Amino acid sequence: MLRKKTAVLLTLASLFGLSACNENDIKTTDGKTVITFWHTHNDDEAKTLKEIVADYETKNPKIKVELQQVPFSDAQNKYKTVAQAKDAPDIFRAEIAWTAEFASLGYLMALDMYMTEDYQKNFFAAPLKYNYYDKHFWGVPQVTDTLALMYNKKIFKNAGLEVPKTSTELINTGKKLTNAEENKYGFFYRGDPYWFLPFLWSFGGGMVTEQKEIVINSEDSIEALNYLIDLRTKEKILPQVVDFANDYDNQQTGFKTGKYAMIVNGPWSTSDILGGAEFKDANNLGITRIPAGKKGFSSPVGGHNYVIAANTKHLQETWDLVDFLTLPENQSKFAMRNNLLPTRLATYDLPEVKNNHLISDFKYVLEAATNRPVIPESGALFVDMKQPYQAALLGEKTPKVALDEIAAAWKKLLNK
Repeated sequence: MLRKKTAVLLTLASLFGLSACNENDIKTTDGKTVITFWHTHNDDEAKTLKEIVADYETKNPKIKVELQQVPFSDAQNKYKTVAQAKDAPDIFRAEIAWTAEFASLGYLMALDMYMTEDYQKNFFAAPLKYNYYDKHFWGVPQVTDTLALMYNKKIFKNAGLEVPKTSTELINTGKKLTNAEENKYGFFYRGDPYWFLPFLWSFGGGMVTEQKEIVINSEDSIEALNYLIDLRTKEKILPQVVDFANDYDNQQTGFKTGKYAMIVNGPWSTSDILGGAEFKDANNLGITRIPAGKKGFSSPVGGHNYVIAANTKHLQETWDLVDFLTLPENQSKFAMRNNLLPTRLATYDLPEVKNNHLISDFKYVLEAATNRPVIPESGALFVDMKQPYQAALLGEKTPKVALDEIAAAWKKLLNK
């Protein structure tokens, strides 16, 4: 139901093609309370969401949920624009790096009254932590993801090898599975700096602490980067040709055809992998933790949170919907249909999820996952990281020089 807007808000709505319809206490003609909800799901995921929301409306006949699908690439800036005008939707599906930023700008409702200690225990610790900033909870983890070691079980079985559990074992196993003359390699990893994080953390390095201390150029961080470089240049368990622009597709193609025995990727890739000749039998796809460095296993956590607008007029009704959306039976629908990893622990105990190894195997990985820094600038850190990091991988800069450059750029970003 449309409401009156000021000329300024009309201009904003026209410019962005969206209206959160949240400035007033909205009711339908039959007296239902309207909850506005922006989400960034793709079309297939949106079908699942619509079904869950329809179920909620049936069980709560006095509530009408207005869903609006927003392209992910536009969502962050569009939300900031309407939130600044106090016209944000009641619920927004925010990427994890956006939550602290939006909270720091005053756009979100603090949810401490709902996020009790008992309620927090329902969720994995790592995705939950992305909702905690400046001593308050600002959201609820909806879905999560992480990087895992994916491997071809048949290749390992034929070679009589076990999956590597340590960084040393990765080298030794990778060598046994590499035959450069046949263009087959034990391992492949991408040049995207996000793919550096599991090794960075497992060697004891880091990015930025939540007190904004920069540790990307610590001795442990340098050691981690040296290790990755050596995998190609010294140990030669990776292809020698580097093509950063196409390395994701090259990784996928090589893995699906049996060219690479092991890769690092996340749950978003499983549907594509199962389309490959090597994985017509889904059980041939192994998923486990990335081999541990001297400080143990680690992997970055991604995902999305449900956040509630500071300007909501229906806090309790909105919270009730958020809670419903994250119930195990509803997270299971996203998991089974869309390969989205649940954040709620009990979801992994449901029979359909437990029996789907493409989902359940990630639970083991998530239990050792690590958060990126929960600071407003978190999403911008990778911008300054890419060029120096890739230059080091190519041998154009030493790891120390590259990581020092990143640290210097981050000092400016963080006003250090």
